[in-house]
Amino acid sequence: MADQEPADEGLRLRKFIDVIVEDKVSFTLFRASIADISASGMRVISEQYLPTRTVYTFTFKRAPFFVFRGEVRWVRAFERDTFAVGVRFLDLSEADQGRLQQFLEIERQRVPS
Repeated sequence: MADQEPADEGLRLRKFIDVIVEDKVSFTLFRASIADISASGMRVISEQYLPTRTVYTFTFKRAPFFVFRGEVRWVRAFERDTFAVGVRFLDLSEADQGRLQQFLEIERQRVPS
């Protein structure tokens, strides 16, 4: 069921962020939560099983209202009927990369490690 988790590229910010997950192929929308995020990807907790190598659009439900495309890299059973899902960002523009990096820096300064 799970692919091997990729090596981490940089520090991850542990922060729960509600997102809307959209599968543009099947026109499906559902809710999930980001458990942690970095410049290259995020770990999402979902009640839906998200197959590996599938691409979804993730929309933050609050500021800064990012909209990112990401590919599922690994899936693990989490708690009860939920899954932890590793997502690698795809096609981030330079502007989005800059906004994401700024968001991560601001949040790291706000939240003590």
